[in-house]
Amino acid sequence: MSGPQKEGVPPRPLAAPCILARIRMSDLSFFDPPIEIAAGSPRLEMIISRLRTSGMRPYPASHPIDFSAPDPLLIDIPTATRDVLDALSRAAMVQAHRQIVLIDTSGAELPSGTETVLLRRDRDLGALKSRLTALARRASRLREAEIRRDTAAALGIRIPPADLAAVPSLLYIGEGSPLFLSLQGPLRQREIDLTAAISLDTARQYMSERRFAAALLDLDSFRGDASATARWIAEENGLGALPIIALSHPDIALNDNQNTVIALATEVIDATGRMAHIVSLIETVCRRLVAFTPVMPHPAQASVLADFTTGLFSRRFMDLHIARQMEVSTQRADPLCVLTFRLDPPIAPSRPAQLAFAEIIRSQIRDADCPALMQPGVFAISLPATPYRGGIRLAERISEAAARHPGFSEGGFGYRVIERRAYHSAETLLSAGVTGPLLRPRLAA
Repeated sequence: MSGPQKEGVPPRPLAAPCILARIRMSDLSFFDPPIEIAAGSPRLEMIISRLRTSGMRPYPASHPIDFSAPDPLLIDIPTATRDVLDALSRAAMVQAHRQIVLIDTSGAELPSGTETVLLRRDRDLGALKSRLTALARRASRLREAEIRRDTAAALGIRIPPADLAAVPSLLYIGEGSPLFLSLQGPLRQREIDLTAAISLDTARQYMSERRFAAALLDLDSFRGDASATARWIAEENGLGALPIIALSHPDIALNDNQNTVIALATEVIDATGRMAHIVSLIETVCRRLVAFTPVMPHPAQASVLADFTTGLFSRRFMDLHIARQMEVSTQRADPLCVLTFRLDPPIAPSRPAQLAFAEIIRSQIRDADCPALMQPGVFAISLPATPYRGGIRLAERISEAAARHPGFSEGGFGYRVIERRAYHSAETLLSAGVTGPLLRPRLAA
């Protein structure tokens, strides 16, 4: 403890410069998603500034540009050099796998791939992080659907193809939105059922009574920050694992909740233009969601694919599947996490407790997340394309949902998040969560 300050003596500095530097880094900006920027001054500085403000980590492009690099690439068409535009054209011809973002305010036709994000106004840069998150979520979902089928096939289980004659159901959520009536008739003609939830309570009721292929959200109806439905979706993960199709409107400035909804979305559709075109896009997305939904276990497949007690994947499935996920993670330079929950010894053998916790997990995870019962009272969830911070957020969300359940209101469980490293094998990655120390949810809060 230092004594009182003497008169005439300069005050002691509060912190050394190196300490202040560490304080400035406390926002963990290094973990913001990176993006490479190909643009000329002064627009380069403007773009970098706006993207930093929105929570991204932009950096100037290298020369020549590597179209096989893992980070997204943003090209500013008005200031891009001829060499960059020629390279972009060649990359589009060969369908390069890099995520491309183009800024062009002229409305001209541009060479681009099917996954290119096109921004027509500079102010749309604020929503770019959410758009890229939605695209990454969709890509992860499709990859996970494919490798789950491969893992099931390796265990001798054939997953039947999607029924092309099925009539998908969509849950339309939009507070006072006029789009519902315009969409309902045309979608019904295309054999897609559209049900409107006119309030938050109605949405909850429908979700408890019926199974939907996706939720169709009109972002324009969530303009006000006071929207209870927007908060329920964005802050409380109210839709759970239900895929989201977000209808965007380029002319509106997005608030935080709207940006979060876009980031949670499986698909974002521009709701401007001809209604027939919008309906076609919705139908295409909806049928793709049905056809490429990652398979979940069924109790009838117990002991091979599914655990009989909880209906989650079996340990045998997870042991094989995590190895495939690690291969994809290595090939794409994507993160991979394993989130493990362990019930306390007094309740771990209880079948009702295991079943209740499994239902809590199922209600909170995304459909690309893979949950399994590893042993009585021990649950592992593999999280493809998810870094450590994302695993912690999911762990906290599941813990909060468990705290609302009467069987776990006093705790009774802990969790651990492990992000895959180069030294991990499939066995050590899973065992680290099963045997390592736990974080208690009350301590994490």
